Amino acid sequence: MSVPRISVVIPLYNKEGQIARALDSVFAQRFQDFEVVVIDDGSKDRGPEIVAAITDPRVRLHRQANAGVSVARNRAVELARADVVAFLDGDDAWYPDHLERLWQLRADYPGTVAWAMNYHVVDLAGGLTPGVSVVTEPRLVLTPENYFRIARHGTPVFSSAVAVDKAALQRVGGFPAGVRLGEDLDTWIRLLFSGPIAFDARPGAYYHADGDDRALVRNPPPARYVFFDTDEAWMHAHPEATQVAQDIEAFHDFFRLAHAHHQIKWGDKAAGRQVLKDCRSQAFAAERDRLMRMSLLPQPLYRALGRVQATLRRRADAPAPSASKSSNAQASRG
Repeated sequence: MSVPRISVVIPLYNKEGQIARALDSVFAQRFQDFEVVVIDDGSKDRGPEIVAAITDPRVRLHRQANAGVSVARNRAVELARADVVAFLDGDDAWYPDHLERLWQLRADYPGTVAWAMNYHVVDLAGGLTPGVSVVTEPRLVLTPENYFRIARHGTPVFSSAVAVDKAALQRVGGFPAGVRLGEDLDTWIRLLFSGPIAFDARPGAYYHADGDDRALVRNPPPARYVFFDTDEAWMHAHPEATQVAQDIEAFHDFFRLAHAHHQIKWGDKAAGRQVLKDCRSQAFAAERDRLMRMSLLPQPLYRALGRVQATLRRRADAPAPSASKSSNAQASRG
């Protein structure tokens, strides 16, 4: 077989109910010069059998004992034959023009180390929300000067909507083994610190909330992610970048708030309040103060108020009928 232009990497762990959807979206691409490398990370369901039944010679299935998603992705990158590697999680999917637009983005922005598309978050009811909504330009180049300011509203580099230069990824060490949450963000940030990343604000992928055995469900948000160390090392090496440092602190506070909320809701309220005290950026001051006040409530009442607020937010964000039809039509493309 000739060497493909893009290698599609899919880590697989207990995604029997979604892997066919992911693969169907790959086969539906207008850009067809690809191979698919699926790494089964010790699945306990029928997901690997679904992949093994595919007769398309471009699909390769490799099995390993469960070692975590980072090890699976790194192994797939090693096996990839193309210089460009596109990532897709086993429970997500792509728009039909996703690879085509990534390839064009790469051509239009020489010197970049990765190419990222926006994406739609698909809730359990099928509603679509843009993953990144604060970018007004059709395209831009991500650098430390703008990445963290954008990312505190929604990460512009998402693991099912990005392609990378294989050599650049391997130079920064690939994905960190043994990390349960945030391993992908740490990888994209290390890649960002090595060179610019091109971003297209139009969605090219779907992030589905219906995945089996999702890491965010199995693991509560930690108080400190591995990428905090990566970011802080960069800040120490660039003391002159004071605005970037402020943006990084606000970015970190976004995750600290998620941990504090989880602790107040389900765990140790005192631990949650302590994390809130560590949130010093002005970007999330109002949310920090709100959570601090709510932490004084009994946990059952805190959880009940959270459900009410979530319901009100969904109603406030509900699209008008015409917008809903537009979203449904857009979804039918995938």
